[in-house]
Amino acid sequence: MVRVSNGFAELLPHKTYRIETVAAGGEPQIMAIRSLEDLFDNVTTQNPVQPIPVYPDEAVLPSGVPGNHFMYAQFSSPLDVDSILSDSPGLLESNSFTGAIIVSSIDPQTGESIPVRGQVLINGKTYGDVASGSPALLPYQEWITPSGEVVGFDTNDDGTDDYFPGIGFPGTEGSFSGQANLLSPNTVVFVVDSDSDLSTHETFPTGLEIRMQIQTSVLDQTGRQLGNSAMACTTVGTDTISPEVISSPPPVSSPAIIPGSGEQDVDPTTTISIEFSEPVQPWTVGSLLSDNVPGLSSAISIVFGPNNAQVDLPFHVVPVSPYDLSTWELIPIFSFPGSGPSFAECGIYNRVDIFVRSGPIGDLAGNFNTLPASTFFVTGEGPGMVNVPVTPDAIYLGRSGGTPGLSVIDLNAFGQGTGNPTYDPANPIVEGNSNYPNNPNVKIQGTAMRPPLSAGTCTIDGGSRGVFTLAVDSSLEDLVVRTPVLQSVGDMMLGYSLDVTFNNAPAPFGCQGSSGGNLCAADGFKQVASVIDGSTLSPAASNPNGVQVLIDGGPNIVSWSPHPNPPPLVYPPLCISPFIGGQEPTSVDTPATNLLVPGNPFGDPALGVPPNGLLASITNVYFQGPSLPATNVNACTTYGLRQQIGQFLYVVDRARNEILVLNSNRMTVIDRILVPDPTSLAIGTNLDLLAVSSQTTDSVTFIDINPNSAAFHTVVKTVSVGSSPRGLAWEPGNEDILVCNEGDSSVSIISAFSLAVRKVIISNLNQPFEVAITPRQAGFGLQRNVYFAYIIGRNGKVSVFESGPNSVNGWGYDDVIGTLVFEFLNPKTIKVDPIDINSAFWVVHEGPLDPATNELAGPATQGAVTNVFAESAIFGQLPLNVSSLLIPQFRDINYAIRTSLGEGRLTGVPVDIAFDNQINLGGLVNWATNFSAGSPVPLNGKAIVRAGGPSSSPRFLFAAVPNPTIGLGGVDVLLLDGAYTRYDTNAFLPGIQSIPALGTVTVMDYFRQ
Repeated sequence: MVRVSNGFAELLPHKTYRIETVAAGGEPQIMAIRSLEDLFDNVTTQNPVQPIPVYPDEAVLPSGVPGNHFMYAQFSSPLDVDSILSDSPGLLESNSFTGAIIVSSIDPQTGESIPVRGQVLINGKTYGDVASGSPALLPYQEWITPSGEVVGFDTNDDGTDDYFPGIGFPGTEGSFSGQANLLSPNTVVFVVDSDSDLSTHETFPTGLEIRMQIQTSVLDQTGRQLGNSAMACTTVGTDTISPEVISSPPPVSSPAIIPGSGEQDVDPTTTISIEFSEPVQPWTVGSLLSDNVPGLSSAISIVFGPNNAQVDLPFHVVPVSPYDLSTWELIPIFSFPGSGPSFAECGIYNRVDIFVRSGPIGDLAGNFNTLPASTFFVTGEGPGMVNVPVTPDAIYLGRSGGTPGLSVIDLNAFGQGTGNPTYDPANPIVEGNSNYPNNPNVKIQGTAMRPPLSAGTCTIDGGSRGVFTLAVDSSLEDLVVRTPVLQSVGDMMLGYSLDVTFNNAPAPFGCQGSSGGNLCAADGFKQVASVIDGSTLSPAASNPNGVQVLIDGGPNIVSWSPHPNPPPLVYPPLCISPFIGGQEPTSVDTPATNLLVPGNPFGDPALGVPPNGLLASITNVYFQGPSLPATNVNACTTYGLRQQIGQFLYVVDRARNEILVLNSNRMTVIDRILVPDPTSLAIGTNLDLLAVSSQTTDSVTFIDINPNSAAFHTVVKTVSVGSSPRGLAWEPGNEDILVCNEGDSSVSIISAFSLAVRKVIISNLNQPFEVAITPRQAGFGLQRNVYFAYIIGRNGKVSVFESGPNSVNGWGYDDVIGTLVFEFLNPKTIKVDPIDINSAFWVVHEGPLDPATNELAGPATQGAVTNVFAESAIFGQLPLNVSSLLIPQFRDINYAIRTSLGEGRLTGVPVDIAFDNQINLGGLVNWATNFSAGSPVPLNGKAIVRAGGPSSSPRFLFAAVPNPTIGLGGVDVLLLDGAYTRYDTNAFLPGIQSIPALGTVTVMDYFRQ
């Protein structure tokens, strides 16, 4: 659209001053607002949209001579007349408009819309008012020629033109500036004409808003639609008319707010549309859409929730078009809770009320609204809100099939996340019901908790279904991320703890743009004071005799679970931006004793005995949340965990060519990072970089994942490697990244110092596709002061790489030193053994092997998981001599099979494995040696060793079996106690049950390499 004008001046596009000329203090330059960017970048309270020109009170033309009031809309290309005008006699009362354009007047006080009769011409042509033919249609007539001459018609067949309907069309009775715009195939002209005689001069009605509405259904002659809708509005004489919310006439008086009028089952992710009688100044409606946090609007409130905890929801505003400032979209800063499924509706949350106050909303002429308006709607179930447990009590699943997505295995079982709230105290252990009320801290001393805890009321806070179940959203779906959020699921990794970036401390580091935030959640009060208790960390206060580790500030540590895990969602939320909906973990100031310790996580359904304790063998749940909000810093106690709980979760979505970044607790999208053909991931042990192999581009992309970096979530380097790279792994001491190039049977070694390929190895490799790396063994393991990498090829052979230094006086080959004797049929993946750090690893393949003979011990097509370890070796650092320098060799390391699990332990062919991290030392400084790049991160590093011992002490191995042949499961759980038996995950069913998660192709834990 080029313009809408009343002949005297342009009504559209709207005008303002260029903000830079206003700020410079010179002569302001007027500009047309032709895009939303123009509006957002220039319009402020000090630089408003300029008033709209009005019509004079008299029926005069712009030149001052008598004439009809008119309005025209000019477009950039010739118009398709039939998209605007109709030859149907039935539309004569509507000025033959099809509805693509409408001219009307409106009384804002009553809501009454009053038609304006007139003549509509395009390039001097229109449909006449006398129908003929069969069916009867209106004739298309030329009234004014392109040169401006009035066309006559012979109505009495006497050979003389006696009817000149075009007389009175602007310009036919006196010329004026700009009249040439009216006779064009690009222009629609509306001339006021209530008596079907243009020669009798008329004005638009006074005391009303005159509106020309233009829809995107306007077409040009090539069939292209108009890009933006438009609404031109003005008055006759000085504009003193107040802007009001459009409403239907009494007695209904329903405001034009959508959704509204009691509408049911509304999508909780909805935005809200509100229409005013005329264009209004943007800031009088609310905060324009931007990256900034919107404040509460003084004009409009969006309210939901119970009376004692109502949420006044902040929102951004954006007009439906830069050419229409009368209709606005209100975009809530977060989605509405929704209703939950029919049997557990969250009725106190699903009614949404909208209130428009009288007084604050101003039009472009400076008039303000005088009438209040209100309406409401009721949300439906929607896509489901997510609040699931986080590390160390979670295993993440990537699932394929018709509906790909993510699921989370709950290892805590006592959290108050999204779930079924059904609970019967008389029968406290029923499959599918909430297990959260069985949390002894809730059941026995819930009111003593700080914040207080009580049983959930709906699926928003219903709680866990129990240990080894899949966490569900508020719609009780166990795919907590699915289409359209993602299209496929590949490799996954967990990064930094979210509270580094998203926390509810006060501004400027926590809640942004609002007065929210908990003073006691500030960084200055965060002290991760822990002691080493064998294979785990405890708060220092619980073991004053332990070896204390004190770190001020820092992220939530992965060694401790929040209590509950997760805390419930609450309204109003703790923080609007960043949006934090979860309650703080139980405070350090809680006077009660923590009763949630290791115990029976299953209970006994046959006897009605509910679960009473954690699956973890050692306590990992502590009361470490901040003090409750206070106004005085003296009331704040040092703490160790806060909201936002969880980590940045990175997911390969190969179908979309991107890395999807999620909140691992709420599963909301944080970012999308474009990467060509992302294939596999490796994460820097210091949580600084994410490496992504791209199979079809023969490259590895490095993404900055340090939230404190200026380059956060941007690609910092792309490195060319060999052909068809697939699996890659980051050496645990942060020395190298090894990349398997399946296409040319090579491995590229990228230096962690320079992010450049320092070496390519090709010996003893056959289509390598996955690699596992054990750390440099300095002070533990074989103590050879080298690291080993185990590279598996498509031929089922494992090649062993030994690191350097390989120079004179060196003690490592920095090359493949040989191939193991074992053959793993149809290998799927290879993983480091997190328990045995003396050079052990697991292989997922087909055909279990006999540990004694290394030969097949079952059918070749049977699923298998095999553990290989260094059975014997010479200990200590071995210098290279002249002969050994030339011939890479094992140097007396003998590898053996510890166990090979097949039928009876597995329900089918596994494709991936992971381990639980319930007990871990991740809260200690990351592992590093003299060969490591950079300084070790003080908390949550990804190295699989800490202070010479394992970082994690898992009890369970999780095997992804996408197509089980036995039972209904999709994830088998194996007990890592030496017997390697399959573990029963469901106490309600007889026999040994797996976790039902069909289509699982990826299982991921925090220390995934």
